[in-house]
Amino acid sequence: MTTPPAAAPRSPEHEERYRALRTIAAIIRILAYVVAVIGAIGFVIAGISAITEGGPGGLFILVGGLLYVAVVALFLFAYAEIIRLIIAVEDNTRVTAEALAGRGGQLP
Repeated sequence: MTTPPAAAPRSPEHEERYRALRTIAAIIRILAYVVAVIGAIGFVIAGISAITEGGPGGLFILVGGLLYVAVVALFLFAYAEIIRLIIAVEDNTRVTAEALAGRGGQLP
């Protein structure tokens, strides 16, 4: 079995492209972690406090809140990955177009 050739090192200019989108994706990913942690802690505290007060809805608050936080965090993670995916598709499309045009794979 043979291994594929090593990928050519990316030029610094590659990392310069779409810096704002990369920053936004990183911020959204951090926000997803914050929402997951703080939301989970908040709903656990709210659920436990509702259960200790004797309300039958405490368990629903706990389970429903944790599910809600999980879905919101999941969508934030997915949105950040979609931004990164679009950048990668654009980069791969540019490299393929340049290779087909005979200019090679590196961007100027």
